[in-house]
Amino acid sequence: MGMLALPRRYIVTVAKSWGRAISGPVLALLGLVLLICQATITDSQMATAVFKFLSWTTLGAAGLMIFVAQYEVWKQELEAKIKTEEDLTRRVAPKAIIRNLTPRVWPQGQAGVNVTGKEYYFDIFNCSEVEPLENVRAEVAEIVPDAIGYPNAPLHIRNEDYNTTEISINPGSARQIDLITGPVNAPRSQQVMIVAHTLNAYRNTIPNARYRITVRVSARNAPPAMATFGTWIEHGEL
Repeated sequence: MGMLALPRRYIVTVAKSWGRAISGPVLALLGLVLLICQATITDSQMATAVFKFLSWTTLGAAGLMIFVAQYEVWKQELEAKIKTEEDLTRRVAPKAIIRNLTPRVWPQGQAGVNVTGKEYYFDIFNCSEVEPLENVRAEVAEIVPDAIGYPNAPLHIRNEDYNTTEISINPGSARQIDLITGPVNAPRSQQVMIVAHTLNAYRNTIPNARYRITVRVSARNAPPAMATFGTWIEHGEL
């Protein structure tokens, strides 16, 4: 029974498609022609010849629609197969997604420093259900105006040391990337802005101004992802 299930389903699908084609515009057109002939032809011999011709035409159209129905079923199955393969590829292929820009105010006394401040970080999410992202690197592709003075500065990976510039991200998982720190409207707050990149010689304070920071995330086995963030200080807070 299992071997016959697929051919039976195919035959039923073709039959339904054939029925829709015959009962649709084809049959409607032939029926309209038949009604016109009945209303206009008065000669019995001519009427017999015309009706015989229309009968054979209807039979031929019905036969032709078998091939049309088979083509339609084949087309539907092919489109369904392509969509399934595309969905599978999208689910399997690793892809970096930049999302969830998050603020955080750190408390006074953290790490032995009696100050506070505000930071922003974002997630890099691997949307693949199977494949990891390898050699993931987040960097400042552009900052306007340029207050760093070094191209493509790698950003700090949260919970890693400042010598780590690349990581891997498991399927369906995310890692956080530090973007910038600055003041918060509170006593003993950090008063300067600092882009959280890993180039120690260039990681200095930047003027408290408005910046547009474009971040690029690249990985060995995935297309790059880009995102642009605006940063500024308002009412004494980043």
